[in-house]
Formats: sequence, C-alpha cells, structure tokens
Amino acid sequence: MAVIENFKKPFFLASLICIFIFYSGIFIIPERNLFNSLIDRGEIVALEGEIISTPVKMSSGKYYSSILQASSVEGREGKKSSAYGRVKLYIPTEMIEIYFPGKIYSAAFKKGSFLYEAGGSFSFRGRLSGTGAGSGDGFYVSSCTSSRWPSTILGKIDFFRALCRLHFKRLMFKWGEAGGLLLALLSGSREYTDFQTADAFRNAGLSHILALSGMHLSMFSAIAILLGDIVGRKKITYLIRIIALILFVWFAGFSPSLLRAFICASLSLMAAMNSSSKTDLVLILSFSFILQCIISPSDIHNIGFIMSYGALTGILLTSNFFRYLYSKFMPKALANSLSASTGAQFITAPVSLKVFGSFCPVGVIATSMVSPLVTVFIYSGLALIILSLAIPALQAPSGIFINLQYNIIKFFVILFSRAPKIQI
Repeated sequence: MAVIENFKKPFFLASLICIFIFYSGIFIIPERNLFNSLIDRGEIVALEGEIISTPVKMSSGKYYSSILQASSVEGREGKKSSAYGRVKLYIPTEMIEIYFPGKIYSAAFKKGSFLYEAGGSFSFRGRLSGTGAGSGDGFYVSSCTSSRWPSTILGKIDFFRALCRLHFKRLMFKWGEAGGLLLALLSGSREYTDFQTADAFRNAGLSHILALSGMHLSMFSAIAILLGDIVGRKKITYLIRIIALILFVWFAGFSPSLLRAFICASLSLMAAMNSSSKTDLVLILSFSFILQCIISPSDIHNIGFIMSYGALTGILLTSNFFRYLYSKFMPKALANSLSASTGAQFITAPVSLKVFGSFCPVGVIATSMVSPLVTVFIYSGLALIILSLAIPALQAPSGIFINLQYNIIKFFVILFSRAPKIQI
C-alpha cells in the first residue's frame, strides 16, 4: 500500500513521466552544449578552453577523459575561430600523470607538462574525431601548448583544489595498495587502485562502492553530526554538516552519482533544519531527479546516473517488502542489511543486463558484508591521515594498519568475485 501511495505525489508522477520521455526513445532530448565553430570538425588541429570535469583514467589505460568548455579553435591552415559548446577530451596518460608519484615517463613530456584539473584553461593540439554523437568521439590530444588559471577568486580556489588533490595522491602513494583504494574512495581517483582489486569489485557486483555516492556523503555527514554533538548546539551541527558536504564534493568533483547524493543530502538537511517531523525520502529523490535533469541534462543517459537513482529507488520502494520476508528466517540486523541490498539490485539488475550483458546475484550478499568493512576502512583512514599529518613519524605504522584492513577487504571481494554471474 505504501508504494501505491507514492502515485498520489505530484513530483513522483512527474519523475515517472520524465523517465518515459527520456528513455522510451520516442522523444529525442536536444544537446544543450553541442560543440560548434566556423571551422569544419575534420580541419580542427588545435582547441582552447576550460576543463570543467576532473580527468578520469579510461579502462584502456592509454587516455584520461575529461570535458572541455571550448572557447576557440584553429584549423590546418592556421585559420582561427571562436567556438562554443563542450568537447570530450582524450589526454594521453603520460601527460596527465607526469607529476604523479611513482609515474615516471620520458623527458619529452616534461617540457610541456601541466597540472590538468577542472578550472584550468588550456590550449591543446591534436585531432577532432567523429561527429560528436558517439562514445569514442572527441578531441585526441597530442600536446598542450599553454596552461593558465584565472586570477579570479574562483580561479585561485580551483588551483588550490588541484594542488590539494596532487598532494593527497602523494600521501596515499606511500601507503601502497591500501592508499590507492582510500584515494579512490575519498577523491574518485583510481590511478593507484590495484587492477586486480578493481576488477574483483566489478565482478562481485560492488562497483557502486568505488563510485562516489551517498554512502560517502553520509559518512562525512555522520562525522559532522559527531562534531556538532560535541559542541552541543543544534544550529552548529547543521552548519558543520553543510560545510562537510560542500568540502567533500568540492574536493572529489561532481560525478553524476555524487551530484545526486549531494542534492538529496542537501534537501534532507533543509527538511531537518525546518523541523520536519518525517522526511519523505521518495519525494526528495523524485525532486532531486527532476532538478538534476534540469541542472545537468547531459547526465540523463550516463550509466552512473541511471544506476544511482535506480538503486535508491529500489531501496525506498521495495526494501520493506524484502525485510518482511527475510525477518521470518534470519536475525533483524541481517534482514535489514540484506533487504536494502536486494532492493537496490531489484531495479539495477535489469539495467545491468541491458547495458553490460551480465548481472552478479552475489552482489546482494557481498554488499551487506563488504560495505561495513569499507565504512570502517574509510573512517580509520581519515583518522590515520590526520594523525600522520600531525605526527609524520606515525605515517609508516599507520600504513601497516591500513594495509591490514585493505587485505581483509580484498580477500572477501576476490572471494565474491568468483561467484557465477547471470549473462545474456
């Protein structure tokens, strides 16, 4: 009956209508930021603009992908033109990782090496491939001729963020494989995540743990609540929670799943600040979906966006039903954990089969077992980072302790990854 009641909510119905419009194939959603210039795509050899998304390493390992807000282009004969819209960049791994610890490349890249992060303006040379509609279309960079960070306050903040992310990678590098996993969980950067472990997470149906989302925001919110309780004032607690959420998404960068989590967390916090007796999470998720489609329509067909909303929708609409079933033959705590995992898989499994051609049923059990271990791993990692920065001599012992936790997580993830999958 509770599920039926949701159909009386305008935002829930509106979100269902939007889902039909976006994914039925009957309607085509126009691209708001389609790339345009006066020079033909095939003639473009240079591109200038601002990187607006954190570069992410591709599965091939050869390139990092990012989004550039174009401002000007240059053709083969030296002709120049202003440009508008967004272009997907494919930047060679050697160029991106030139300053990263443990990544040593030839001196040829050092001459034109820069710090590639969101907020910086760059001039690239290379080739523009495709029509702009395909997943492999974009600008394949061969070199970078210039880089600058705006002298505005926002520009300085972006540059400071870039430096913070670089130094954080250097700190995590010293902790080995455990540092690589902690780096991925706290910043979304997977350059140092062990390939075997990353594949095992995916094969065990645990990719959502590596993707920055609501789980990570909820942990930072919990830390903020603890600090607020120490202060003893409710308004201070809300302020600390807001600052914690903003700082985390600022440092990690907005991915579609993290933007969803941030909007939902902000709406829930606003409801709590207004002394709402009971927060309607379905209503918040529905409003968040509509709002994110307006703010960032390019996310609509992103698989992370679809899986993030699908998982949370499944939890909110079906977990009570699965909890009722599980509670008949298992302890309440275990039933609660498995019901949430089952609810998430109930919606995302068909999507996974459609997009990837496979589904991991063991992910229901794996999530219930690995998520608490990862939560402890992140909390202890944060504590050890602060401790290591305060007392540098403790960095090595901290690395031993965090790697012990990592090996326990790795053992269970690899164990679950060997379970059979459903494939079509």
